[in-house]
Amino acid sequence: MDTYITQIADRLHASTDEVLSFLESPAGKRLRKTIATGLIVSVPLVMRIPGLRKTFVGRAVEMVGGAALVIKLAELIRDWEREQATA
Repeated sequence: MDTYITQIADRLHASTDEVLSFLESPAGKRLRKTIATGLIVSVPLVMRIPGLRKTFVGRAVEMVGGAALVIKLAELIRDWEREQATA
C-alpha cells in the first residue's frame, strides 16, 4: 500500500504524509466513500462487458468471485484509517 501512496504523492508533487493527511481528512473520507460506492455499483456493469469475459483476467475474476473481491476492496478503501495503515 505504501508504494501506491508514494506513486500518487509523486504524481501530485506532494509528500506521502500530505496525501495520507488528505485521505484522513473529512474531504478525503468523502472521496474514499465515493470511490468505494462507485466500485460497488459498477461491478455488475463491468462484469457484463462481453470483451472482458473473453480475456484471461476477465475469466479469472469471474471464476474466483470477482464481484466479492471488488466489494471487499471497496470496503477496505472506505473504512481505511491511518492508524491501521501504520500499525
